[in-house]
Formats: sequence, C-alpha cells, structure tokens
Amino acid sequence: MRFLILLMIISISFSENFSEKFDIANSYYNDSKYNKSIQLYEEIIKEGVHSEYLYYNLGNAYYRSGMVGQSIWAYNKALSLNPRLENVNYNLEIVSSKIKDRVILPTEFLPVHVYISLKSALSFYEWLLFGSILFLLTVCSFVALRLFIFNNHIVKKINFISGLITFIIHLIILDVFLEKNEKQFGIVIFDNVNAYSGPFYGDNTLLFTVNEGTKAQLFQEQGEWFEIVILNGGKAWIPKEKIRIL
Repeated sequence: MRFLILLMIISISFSENFSEKFDIANSYYNDSKYNKSIQLYEEIIKEGVHSEYLYYNLGNAYYRSGMVGQSIWAYNKALSLNPRLENVNYNLEIVSSKIKDRVILPTEFLPVHVYISLKSALSFYEWLLFGSILFLLTVCSFVALRLFIFNNHIVKKINFISGLITFIIHLIILDVFLEKNEKQFGIVIFDNVNAYSGPFYGDNTLLFTVNEGTKAQLFQEQGEWFEIVILNGGKAWIPKEKIRIL
C-alpha cells in the first residue's frame, strides 16, 4: 500500500514537472526564443515523456530555427503517435518541400493507395486496441450463436462477416507490427552528408551525398556508422551522428 502511495506521489510530481517545463518551453517559443524552447522540449523527451503535441511544438521550433531535418524528424514522431493530426501533416508537407533534390515517388495504384491510407489512419497501438475489441465482440457473438442455437440465416451471415472483418483487421495489425519492428527509419539532420561504400572515410569510397531532411531506411550498423537505403534505391554508409532515428 505504501509503495502504491509513493508511486502516485512520484507520478503526480513528474506530471507537474513536465507540465511546468512544457509551459515554459511554449512561452519561449511564443517569444521567438526558439533555441531555448528546443532545449526544454528535448529535455522533456530525454526524461521519457512522449506526446504528439510535444513533438509537434518541437517540430515547429526546429522549423522556425531553419533546421529542416530535425523538424521533419519531430513531425514524423508526432504522426507516429497520432496519424490524424492535420496540422502536423500540413506542416510536414511544407517543410518537406524544402528538401534539396527531393525524391517524389510515383502515385501508387488505387488499391495500394487505399490500403496505405487505411493502414496509416491509426497508430499501431490504436490498431491493436481496435483489433482486440473487435475480436472480443466476434468471440462473444460466436458463443451466443452456439449457446442459443440461432438458426436465423441473417444472424449467421452477420457473424461470418464480422469474423472475416476481424481476420482482415488482424492481418493489417500484423503488417503494421512487422513494419514497425523489422524496418527502422531515420531522418538525415545535416545537409550534404557524404555517403560511402563502407563504414570508413575515403575519397575513393564516396558514392553520393544525402541532403538534410531525407528519410532513409536503416539497414545495418557497424561501430559509429549506419548503412542506409534512400527512396531512389541508393545504398551507402553514413556516420551515426548525421541521422536521427525515428
């Protein structure tokens, strides 16, 4: 019991500390003191607090400071927590347009586009919650059908359709889970980053340069290097300090 009370006191104290820091950071931002606001937002994140509004404000502060890569990183973090934040999507489009030599992918086929839009409508944890509730309702419906022996064909069809939808939703959850855990991405936070053929420096190993704000998949790491793959298919190694993991 004492442990629970102590835990509640610590939690309340931590929450008040976060709220106070967040308010101070916001006041710095409103006074155009962007560097000070960034410092406080980053401190809050290091303390283990993650909020879409925290990352959104951090993205705005980075953007106002002219740091395109960091801004894109923060906006992407906000969207990973809440994909439906319209202001974040709008701001991300604006700041992404400032990426030098931006790679624009061709439009997907309509079914692929619809599926990607559907999958991106919820965060992973929201999909998990939605799928769990739907599974529970389907199981209850199936049990009720068996216990009360409903012979109504309409009831049976509804039960079948709900089971099918539940199965499809869980396939989407599996896809989101695999993408979240098997594919790791990062944002390049410096401009004109040299990308090499291996985890070492050398003029003869320089393959190309990567611009600030570029999103890349992290393929593997070795020492202080990441092997990345960018949207145009380019594959190379860059120093870890040049990219920020999403």
